[in-house]
Amino acid sequence: VYSSFSILHSLLVRSFRIAGPPPSVNSTMAPKVNGPTDASPLLKHVDVGSGTFAPAEGLASFEAERRLLECGRNELDPPARDSFFRVVVRQSQNSMYVLSICCGLLSLYIGDSPRFYILISTVFLALLASSIGEYTQQDPGSALQEMISPKTTCIRDGRPVEIESSTLVPGDVVLLRMGDIVPADMVVLEALDLQVNESLLTGEPNYVRKSTEAGDRAAPFKSNMLYSATQVMDGHGKAEVTDTGMRTQVGLIAKRLAYRKSLTEKHPLLVSVNKVVVLMSQMIVAVIISATCTAALMHYQDPNKPCPAGDSLCTWKEALMRGLIMGMSATPHGLPLMMVVMMRVGCVSLRQNNAIPLRLTAIDYLSATTVICTDKTGTLTEGKMTASELFGLCKNDADDGAGVGASQESHLAFCPLKGFSPNGGLFNAQITPEMKHEIDKCYDRAAVRQSFAHLPGCTDLATPGELVPSLEGMMARAHLACAFLACHGTNLSRKRQSDPWQITGNMTEAALKVAAAKGGYWNDEGPGRLLLQSFMRVPELEIPFSSSRKMMATIHQLPESRRLESLQFSKEHTHFAIVKGAPEKLLHNLAALPIRAGESLCLPGLPMDSADREKLQERNELFAARALRTLLLGVRPLSDTDMEKLRAADSADDRLSVILSEPELASAVSLWGIYDPPRTSVPPSIQTCFEAGIRVVMITGDQQATAAAIGSQIGLLRDHDDPNIQTALCSALQLQHAPQVNRRRLSQAALQVLDTADRASPKPIARKHERRGSRTLAIHDPRGPQDMHEPEFQCEEELAEITSTVKCWARAQPTDKVAIVSALRSAGHIVAMTGDGVNDAPALKAADVGVAMGISGTEVTKNSSDLILKDDNFSTIVLAIQQGRRTFANTQKYLLANLSIKFGELVSLMMFLVLGIVPVLNPTPQLLNTMLTHGMCTLCLACEPPEKNVMKKPPRQVKGSMVLTRQLILTRLLPFILYFPPVIFASLITGTYGSIGFIQNKALIGTTQVDDLKNGLTACERAGWEFDDGNYQPDDFPFHCTCHVAQAGLPWLQSQPLDQWAWKGDAATFVKPCKHNDKMWCWLESVERSSRPLLSEDVNCVKHGIRLGQTMAYVTLLFGELLTIMSFRMEGCALDSLFSNPWYLLTFSIHVTCMLVIVYQPSISSRLGFVALSGLRLAVALTFSLVLFTFNELAKAAYRAVADRENHLLAEQALIQSGAKLKDDFQKQEV
Repeated sequence: VYSSFSILHSLLVRSFRIAGPPPSVNSTMAPKVNGPTDASPLLKHVDVGSGTFAPAEGLASFEAERRLLECGRNELDPPARDSFFRVVVRQSQNSMYVLSICCGLLSLYIGDSPRFYILISTVFLALLASSIGEYTQQDPGSALQEMISPKTTCIRDGRPVEIESSTLVPGDVVLLRMGDIVPADMVVLEALDLQVNESLLTGEPNYVRKSTEAGDRAAPFKSNMLYSATQVMDGHGKAEVTDTGMRTQVGLIAKRLAYRKSLTEKHPLLVSVNKVVVLMSQMIVAVIISATCTAALMHYQDPNKPCPAGDSLCTWKEALMRGLIMGMSATPHGLPLMMVVMMRVGCVSLRQNNAIPLRLTAIDYLSATTVICTDKTGTLTEGKMTASELFGLCKNDADDGAGVGASQESHLAFCPLKGFSPNGGLFNAQITPEMKHEIDKCYDRAAVRQSFAHLPGCTDLATPGELVPSLEGMMARAHLACAFLACHGTNLSRKRQSDPWQITGNMTEAALKVAAAKGGYWNDEGPGRLLLQSFMRVPELEIPFSSSRKMMATIHQLPESRRLESLQFSKEHTHFAIVKGAPEKLLHNLAALPIRAGESLCLPGLPMDSADREKLQERNELFAARALRTLLLGVRPLSDTDMEKLRAADSADDRLSVILSEPELASAVSLWGIYDPPRTSVPPSIQTCFEAGIRVVMITGDQQATAAAIGSQIGLLRDHDDPNIQTALCSALQLQHAPQVNRRRLSQAALQVLDTADRASPKPIARKHERRGSRTLAIHDPRGPQDMHEPEFQCEEELAEITSTVKCWARAQPTDKVAIVSALRSAGHIVAMTGDGVNDAPALKAADVGVAMGISGTEVTKNSSDLILKDDNFSTIVLAIQQGRRTFANTQKYLLANLSIKFGELVSLMMFLVLGIVPVLNPTPQLLNTMLTHGMCTLCLACEPPEKNVMKKPPRQVKGSMVLTRQLILTRLLPFILYFPPVIFASLITGTYGSIGFIQNKALIGTTQVDDLKNGLTACERAGWEFDDGNYQPDDFPFHCTCHVAQAGLPWLQSQPLDQWAWKGDAATFVKPCKHNDKMWCWLESVERSSRPLLSEDVNCVKHGIRLGQTMAYVTLLFGELLTIMSFRMEGCALDSLFSNPWYLLTFSIHVTCMLVIVYQPSISSRLGFVALSGLRLAVALTFSLVLFTFNELAKAAYRAVADRENHLLAEQALIQSGAKLKDDFQKQEV
C-alpha cells in the first residue's frame, strides 16, 4: 500500500509540474527574505510535506525553488565594517591632540617653527597609525562565513544530489557522513553511530552522539538536532533542515559579531587624560593671561634685552611672548607620543609573556579590568580528558585469611596528569602531596615513559612489562588491559618528538587510551600489539554506543591460555565481552566481582552483595561531586553457546540483551574517574586576581554541579560561598526559552521525531515574567522574524543584580555569554572575556577586551579579540593584567614627573616675575631644557618594572577619575612645586649675587640717575640724550658698572668691588648732569652719538654675572630634573632601584654629556648665553641638585608612610571586591 501511494504521489507531482510548474529560479539571483511568508498551498493538501515524494524523502525541485524565494539563501549576512572615517573620528577623541595642535600654532607664532612641525607630525602619525591598525582588524564575520560547507548532499525529486549549501531550504532532507560539515540547523531523522563535534557552539571538545531522542531537555543544544557549521566526526545519518542562514544558531553568532561599539566610546586612560587635558587647558590660559599682565604691569625687563623707556608696545609684546613661552612650557605636549610609547612598550612586554595584543587599547583596558569572564575548557583546564583515579572491587578466595567471599577494594591514582602525554605512573591513591611534588620535579617532558622507581616509597603499578605481586598490581593490569582493548577506535600519536601528543577518535576513550599507554600498551608495538593479536576483536558483533543505551561493548576472542594479564578465564569460555558505559545504566546489569586467587583475578566471579554495590555507588557519587566524569567497565565471559546467540541476534540491542542476560556472569572490573584537569597555574592565578580586586566568572556549557566542582577545585568558589547563590544556570538570565525548532515547513516524519522527544523529556518549570525595567543592552535589540529562535532576556536591572553575585555559569549558549558581559559592563565594570570557540566570539566582541586562545582558538575568535594568548593559559591573562597595570603606573609616573617639573619651572618663573628678579633661564635655553629632560629621559619611564604591590590593590576607578590621584597630588606634586623654586633660586643667587652683588632686574639693567650707583642702589650707570622739549632718550648699554665679586664666587664670603668704565678717567670726561633734569646723566655735546664709549656685553661684569648665575641655575635645573625623574621612577628608595632600568641610565649619561657640552663648548654656550663654570661653581650647582633630590626622597618617604596604610586597606578592599573575603570578616578584623 505504501509503495502504491508513493508511485501515485510521484505521478501527481510530475503531472502538476508539467501542468504549470513555477519558473526556474537561478539560485544565485534568489532574493533574501527576512522571514517566512505564507506556507505553500500544497501544505494544505499533503500531510507528508509539500512537494515530497514520501515521508522524509526530500522536496521536489520546484518546491525547493519556491521556498528559496520565501526564505532566502542559506547564507550569513556580510559582516558590518566601520568606515575608515568612522575609525578616524573615534581615534581623534583625544583632547591632547587638540592641545598639541594649539601649542604647535603658538610655537609657529613665536617663531619656533621646528617645534610646530614636530607637534603636528606627531599628532598626524599617531592618529594615522592607530586608525589603520583598528580599521584593518575588522573581519570576524568573514572568517565565520568560511566555516560554512560550500556543498552538501540532499534528496531532491526522490534521489540524492549534490547541491550548493546556499540553496538549502527548510524541509530539505540532507545525507551526512563522517567528515561532512553540517550545512544548516536540522532535526535528526536517522542516525547510525552519528557523532558530531559541537565545540563551535559549546566550547566543549567532546564529541556529541546524535539520535532521534532529545536527551537532556535542560541542555541548550539537543541530541536530536544538528547545527550549522558543526562537523560530523563518525557515523552517518539523515536529517531534515529546520532553519537556514541567519535563523540558525550560527546565524545568532554572526548577528552578535555585527555589534559595533559607540562612536564616542573611549578607553579608560583616554577618559582620564582628557579630564587632565581640560583642566590643563584652563590652567594654561590662566597662566598666559596672568603672566602677560604681571610682566607688563610691573614693567618686567630682560636685562639682556630691555625695551626702550616709554615703549609700551615693546613691553606688552615681550610680556605676551614671555606668557606664551611660560604657558607652553607648562603644557605636556609630549603626552600623545608618550601614551603611544607606553602602550607600545607594554605590548612588547605582553609578547614576551605569551600574549599578542592586536589593539593598542587592549593594554589600557587590561590595566583597569575589574571582571574576567572565562570559559572553562582549555583555559582554566587542560582541555584534554584525563584519567585521574581508578576504583575496583574483588572477592577473596577460600585460601585467604580474611575469609571466603570477603571484598577487597583497590583505589588507584594517576600521577602526574599532563594531558595526553603517556609519561606518567599509576600509584596507590594514598600517595602523599610531597611524593606528587617529587614526581613533578623529576618529570621529563620529552620522555615517552620514564621510570619513577628511583623515588623512595614510590611504587609505580603501571610500569611497562612489570606485574607488581599485590592486589593493587593485579587490579592495575586488569584495568589498563581491558581499557586498551575497549578503545580500539581511538589512537594516540605525535609526528615528531617535539610535537604535542594528539588524539584521534572519541575524547572520553582518549583518557582510557592514554592511561593504557602509561602501562605500555600501544597499538603498533610491545605488549599492546601482542594483546591485539592474541585477543582479536569480533567487529561484526560489536555494540556501538547510543544515547539511549549509554553503553557499548566489544567482543574479543580468548587465546588458549585463557588469560588476559591478571584476569584468568575458565576453560569453557572462548570469548569475552568488555562493556563500558555510564554507571547508572550499567551497574544494575553487573552482579559479580572478580575472585582473587593467588596472583590471578578469576572470571566468572562471585556474586556482588548489597554492600559491594553501595561501595561502587558511593564512589561513583564521590567522583561526580569532584567534577569527575565516571565510566564503569565490566567483563562478561562468553561460551560458544553465547556466541551463537550473539550471531543470531538481529540488532545491537538484541546482542546487548544476550550479554547482559545473565548478570551473575558479568563482573564489574573498574570504575574510572575521568576529568579535564585544571591547569596547575590556575589556582594561584585566581588567588592573584582576588588580591588584585578582580572578580573571576567562569562560563561553561557543563552542568551546574560540574561547574561548581571545578570552581571549588581551582579556588574560584571559597569556603564561605553558597553554591546555590554563586552558581547558576544561564536560563536564569532569560525571560522565556525561545522555540528551538521552526516547525512550519517540516515533514510529518520530522515533526514525529520532535513530538516524541518532547513527550519523553520532562517539561521545564513554567515561569511568568513581566517585561519591565530598562532594555538598552545589545541583547535587547528589536527582534525580527529571523530572530524568533533567540531567547528573550530579562531587563537590564535584573541582569545586573543576577550577575553581581554569580561566579559560575552553567549550560551557557553564545548569546548568554553576551548577556553576561553586557550586564557587567552596564554595571560599570571593565570586562575581559576569554574564549577559543566560535561560540565565544560574540562575547569577545562585546567585552572591553576580548582574549582569544592562540592554540585552540578559531580564526573567528582571534579576529574578534583584542588579545591572543599564545599558550592558552589563564595565568597569562593575569600576567597581561599586571603588565597593563604596570603601563598605567608608568604613565602615571610620567605625568607626575612631567607636571611636577613643568609646574615647578612655571612657579619659579612666576615668582621671578613678581619679585622682579633676573629670569632663571632665557627662552631658548628653556625650550632646549624642555626638549632634553622632558623628552627622551621621561620616555624611559615606560620601561620601568612593575611595583611590588601592583597586584595587591583593586583596579583603579575609571569613572570620574584622573590619571593622578588626590594622594599623589597632595604628597608628591604640591611639595615639589613648593621646594623646587627655592632650590633653583638659591643656585641662581649663588652665581649672580656672588659675581655682581645684586639680583633685582632693575639694579642689573642700571639707571640714568646720577647718585644711584654711588648710593649702592644699582650696579650700572647709563647716560642719554636730552632734547630741547625736555624728552630724554637713555642708552641701551651702561658706561660704568661696579660689581661686588665675592671670594670664590660664593656670596656668603667677603666681596671686593670691581669698577668698570667705558673710558679711562672719571664721569666728567664724557657725561654731566642733564640741563633740564640734573638728577640724570647726559652726554656732553662734544661726544658724537656714533662714538659713545659704552660697556659691551663681552666686558660687562653684570652681563657676565647674569650669565654665570643662569648657567649655574641651568646645571642645577637639568641635573636636578634628571635626579627628580630617577626619584619618581619607583615608590621605594631611588638608590635601591638604580640599575633596574638600563634605558634610564643610558639617557641619564647622554643628558649629562649634553649638559657639559652646552656649558663648556664655547660656540654653543655663547649662543645660549652661558659661560663656562669653574670646578667649584659646578660642584655648588650639582650640590643644589642633590638637595632637590634629597627633598624628593623625603617627600616620597612621607608619601610611603601614608601609602602603606592605604595599601593595607586597599588589599583588604580588593579581597572583598573580588568576592574572596566577606565584608563582615574584614569589619570584625578591624574591630
